[in-house]
Amino acid sequence: MPPVLRAVAPPVAALLALLLPLAGPALAGEAWAPPCAAAALLVALAVVATTGRPGLRVAGRGLREGTVTAETGVAAAALAALGWSAAVLAVAAVSPAGAGAVPADPLAGPVLLPGAAAVLTVVAAAVQRTGRPADGDTDEVRAGLRTVADRWSALLTPPAALAAVAVTAFAAGTGTPWPVAVPAGIAVLVGACPVPLLAALPAALRAADRAGGDTVRLPSPLPGRREPVGWTGPAGGPGLVGRVDTVALAGPDVLTGTGPGTVTVHAGRGEDPALVLRLAASVAAGARPGSDLRVAARALADAVDGPVPDVAEADEQPGLGVSGLVAELREPGPGDGGTTATVVAHAVLLGGPDWLAEHGIRVPPPLSAERERAVAEGRAVLVVAWDGCARAVLALPRAPHPAARPGVAELAAAGVAPVLLTPDDDGAARALAAASGLDPADPDAVRPGLDAAARAAAVAGLRVRGRTVAVAADPATDEAALAAADLAVELAPWPTDDGAGPGSEDRPDARPDPVVVPAPGSERICARGGPAEVAAALLIARRARAQVRAYVRAAVVLAVAGVVLAVLGTPAVVVAAVPVLGALGLAARGPRRRS
Repeated sequence: MPPVLRAVAPPVAALLALLLPLAGPALAGEAWAPPCAAAALLVALAVVATTGRPGLRVAGRGLREGTVTAETGVAAAALAALGWSAAVLAVAAVSPAGAGAVPADPLAGPVLLPGAAAVLTVVAAAVQRTGRPADGDTDEVRAGLRTVADRWSALLTPPAALAAVAVTAFAAGTGTPWPVAVPAGIAVLVGACPVPLLAALPAALRAADRAGGDTVRLPSPLPGRREPVGWTGPAGGPGLVGRVDTVALAGPDVLTGTGPGTVTVHAGRGEDPALVLRLAASVAAGARPGSDLRVAARALADAVDGPVPDVAEADEQPGLGVSGLVAELREPGPGDGGTTATVVAHAVLLGGPDWLAEHGIRVPPPLSAERERAVAEGRAVLVVAWDGCARAVLALPRAPHPAARPGVAELAAAGVAPVLLTPDDDGAARALAAASGLDPADPDAVRPGLDAAARAAAVAGLRVRGRTVAVAADPATDEAALAAADLAVELAPWPTDDGAGPGSEDRPDARPDPVVVPAPGSERICARGGPAEVAAALLIARRARAQVRAYVRAAVVLAVAGVVLAVLGTPAVVVAAVPVLGALGLAARGPRRRS
């Protein structure tokens, strides 16, 4: 069956089952009433058996395990309506006396109950499909979306079933005929049908997605959690996003963005700046994925005029530097006296003075002075050496992204304290912090000289001191820090003016601009950008939790209102409008935005 027809057929069939018993006799005469009622019953049975099959399986499995789920409430209302209608219409068909027992009022009789059951089934299936299809409609995501509905259904469905039995027994005991008394009890099950509960959480997530736009995505809920949306870590309780008081901005480019910047070369006497850049870019490209040196690798690769030579035997010491063997084919020059190209190989080191000192290389005073001057200017500085001698100092700008300073202000306005955890030297880190709106004199606000492991340890230290810490970082460089946080906010690259990902595909660490979508079952918020997007993510998460609770409360009120209407004698078909319209109202909160 084509997808469009497969999507349209169930609601059309459900409406046919609801309207056929009324339209048939009205158009063709009362003689057509029994055939139309029987046809409506068959159509409704087909809808429940096909569209409602997954829910029936879940309800049956839950009953075998002694649990009540949202599907249990939907199945109880649908099967009770179908079963009673089938029994009454069968008796009316085989016994002339039975036909007289069918109530004349179609609203209070069995003829419209199959259509109501079909409509409830179709709406229940539809609202569950409005979850998060972009995340991959996995069983885990669907189970998480049902968590809240299942929990409340377990509280509402058993009392509703008892109320249905009590209403039926009371009506029969007061002399009401059974063909009228039983539908009165079925109306209670229909009114308590938890279809709005199935729609509540997906609707709240869609509202959060709209609020986040293209830059913030909240995670899908995890199954079995009491937290309505799943962004509490294993040690976190409900309300974690509201308790976050510290945001650790971790990593080499969390404030600067991923633009490479301009490299300034301070070459030693007689050294060729082009050769310096070429060899430094080559060995920097050998840094491990996720290394803090990848920022320098991007800048150096963009600074080289021409191809970057390959590096062999690359060896990185995290937080110190990287070394490798770089070989180039050199064409003979006018003064070489030869006609054959030669291979020139250099053992290259790139890092700080301490890293070079470990290899017996001393930075000469002129280069050391250039390095101190660049550090005083707030630049990130690396020394490049080859063949046992320091050759040049490389200064990389550490200017903040234009949106970084407003973003830091937004974090403070959101009631959280930003903390910068960076691998930069002390001077560069404090200059970057001051330009971004952080207090460079505050030892708690700026933590310089931290490699990835030290950043994760700093996060753990903040938590030991009693802070509730959210870490905002690129998972490619700071997975350990994200894992150590109370709340993880994965940062994707900053958006650019043209909407494309930053940088060029021929960079050494080039990778496609990631889609800002948490993995199914992930507890991490995803944001594309910097501090402003982190602040927005926290505010959206807080509002989403409140919105989930508001939607759930509305769904519970609808269930109670449906039961009250049924107890007051409202026909089941009229009562069915309460859960159906409530679910459709929540589900029609607008299409979710895709990132």
